[in-house]
Parts: sequence; structure tokens; C-alpha cells
Amino acid sequence: MTTTDTRTLLMDAFSDQLAAVGYSGISLVGVARTAGIRKPSIYHHFPGGKEELYASVATRFIDTAHARIADALASGTTFEERLAALVRAAAEHAGATISFEQRVYDALDLVSASTRNRISTRYVEALLSPVVALFREAVGEGRVTGDPEFLMNAFLHLARAVDLSSDDDAPRIVDLFLNGARPRNR
Repeated sequence: MTTTDTRTLLMDAFSDQLAAVGYSGISLVGVARTAGIRKPSIYHHFPGGKEELYASVATRFIDTAHARIADALASGTTFEERLAALVRAAAEHAGATISFEQRVYDALDLVSASTRNRISTRYVEALLSPVVALFREAVGEGRVTGDPEFLMNAFLHLARAVDLSSDDDAPRIVDLFLNGARPRNR
């Protein structure tokens, strides 16, 4: 097994535990067991131990989510179509009791300031800023009214609460949101 394979196995095992029990409940012994290695070997691949594993898993999650958001923003020709694609991208993890994204966020209080700053900055730049830019453009065009950051936050909270497992309700969610965000003179 290559170092890359072992790192991936460790990250996958850590991700499973993070999703199941949160950062505080993660056992590196359990992570090692699931990956099929001994606990001391974790430190060969992740010298910073639990926190470095967390940072790697959080970064992988952010990069994957960023790719979904970038694809959503590039799809569709209208503002409404891009918002519907964003609903589908954000709702992908819906249905879980506590989303993996929430587990990643909750762990920020339990890691060092440098890790917290690095992960938080990457999260904002990769996941929030592109959506703020979309709303800033829409506000500039008069499609919606309000503070772009507020609109992004409200929209993503609504989108993340959707369970698209049975029907594609994305267009209905977009209509619901836009009915409250459109200028009143339309």
C-alpha cells in the first residue's frame, strides 16, 4: 500500500468518525483500526495527529464542496437556474441528523487558532465568497435587493435544509427565496 493510499484510508476513517461522533469523540485507535494500521503509524502520515487529520479532512471537504459550487455557478444561463443548481449542490448532504459540514464547523472551536484560521479562511474563500459574488451581481442588476452577504447566508441556510432525495424541489426553493428577495416594484 502506498503512502497516498494509507493517507486516504486514514482520512476516510477519520471522516466517518467525525460524521458519527464529532471531533471530541474521535478515537485515533479506532481510526487506525479502521484503516488497518497501528495507531503510531498515523503520526508517520499525519505528524500533527488528530488536528492535522482534521485539517486534511476539512480541506478535502471544502475542496469537494467548492467544486460542486463552481459547477453550479457555471451551469444554467439565468440567475434562477444557477440558484437552483446551488440548491442541488448544497442539499446534497441533507437528511443527516447533523451534516458533515456542521461537524467540520463545530470542530473549529476545538483546534488551534492557526488551524481554525486556515480552515475558516479557506471555507469563506471557496464556499461563501463565490455565492456572495453571485448575489452582488444580482443586486447590481436589480434582480434582488438587500445585502449580498445576508442574501447568501439566508439562501444557503434554506438550501441546506432541503431534502432532494425524492423530488427536485430546487426550482420551488428558488421561487420561495426570491419572492422575499425581489424588489417590491416588480
